[in-house]
Amino acid sequence: VHNNEANKLLVIGIDSADWRLLKPMIEKDQLPHLSQFMTESTHGRMKTFYPLEKSPLLWASICTGVLPEVHGIDNFVKGSSQKPVTGSSWYAPALWDILGAANRSTALVGMWTTYPARKINGVMVSDYVPFGRTREKPLEGLCYPDSLSEMALSFRVNPEDVTDEQLAMFIPAERLAEARENYASDVEKLVSVLAADLTYLAINRELAKGDPFDLFFFYLRGPDMVSHYFYKYFAPEKGNFRLKPESLEIFGDVVEKYYEWSDDVTGEVLSWFPADRQAVILSDHGFYGPRASSEKGTAEHSEWGIFLVRSPLYEADKSFSHLELLDICPTFLALMGLPPAKDMPGFILDAGLTPEGRKRVNRMEEHRVES
Repeated sequence: VHNNEANKLLVIGIDSADWRLLKPMIEKDQLPHLSQFMTESTHGRMKTFYPLEKSPLLWASICTGVLPEVHGIDNFVKGSSQKPVTGSSWYAPALWDILGAANRSTALVGMWTTYPARKINGVMVSDYVPFGRTREKPLEGLCYPDSLSEMALSFRVNPEDVTDEQLAMFIPAERLAEARENYASDVEKLVSVLAADLTYLAINRELAKGDPFDLFFFYLRGPDMVSHYFYKYFAPEKGNFRLKPESLEIFGDVVEKYYEWSDDVTGEVLSWFPADRQAVILSDHGFYGPRASSEKGTAEHSEWGIFLVRSPLYEADKSFSHLELLDICPTFLALMGLPPAKDMPGFILDAGLTPEGRKRVNRMEEHRVES
């Protein structure tokens, strides 16, 4: 295994991205960076777990290649105690642990259930950076190594720091005052989601300098949160909502505009690395929007997420039908030149392989490690 440039990997995780929303936007030229990436990649749907589950559980399965009962992350909170599930709850080695054992480094920022940040070969910035703003002393364990916390906090964007100009990317500028007055809680939700995404974007931007990591894992949580909050304005016909016409005018474009902004972010993140860097863009589930019963939460998820891989192992501009969520971790490992494990139920993505890619994948599947 050559520990070289060719085996480096960039992952861009966009929580809840769904082709049913993205494809029409791509056709209207609203997502130029994703559209360009599609022409460079093998791409298709990703089938997530059913019944539709919560993001922490899904991302933990993506990163470990095993089922929730094996990796131990099965919710936001632990059983009857209702304490948040923390970074010490992982029972199975995650991608960054496996890579660390192979002397490869990882930058992981803002992923679910990473607080307190634990020791890895590389850096881990936990999902708690937006919290504890009012504390005199910052939370301990925000980052590994601990010395990164100061940098992470220096980039923290608090909700009150979000400008009208930034909000006008999502809400018509001339309606902002009215939105603040009549729909304060909706505006607060949007501001808090954007503040967190801006925080993590700035931290990632800093960590990408000099390109020191073998795996750079960029995760964007906002699209999922924004969909939960604002899909009813985007597709009011889907649920039983009594919405005022002016609320539709103010918030009707938030979901699409947030995806347009996420596309700009995707373009920026890709620009931090060489143009031939292996890269995967994926989601953990799709988003259907409110059911007719107006059920909230995971009922709004769809079982079809997205998966795109750009690599010399896979053909450019090639589509495939689907892969399973548990296929993602073996595929990541193969891209980085490492075999998956026999106790990972998934398979390396078999569609769209180049002749060289097929050779490598067959070899990896034949030489799986025990565990």
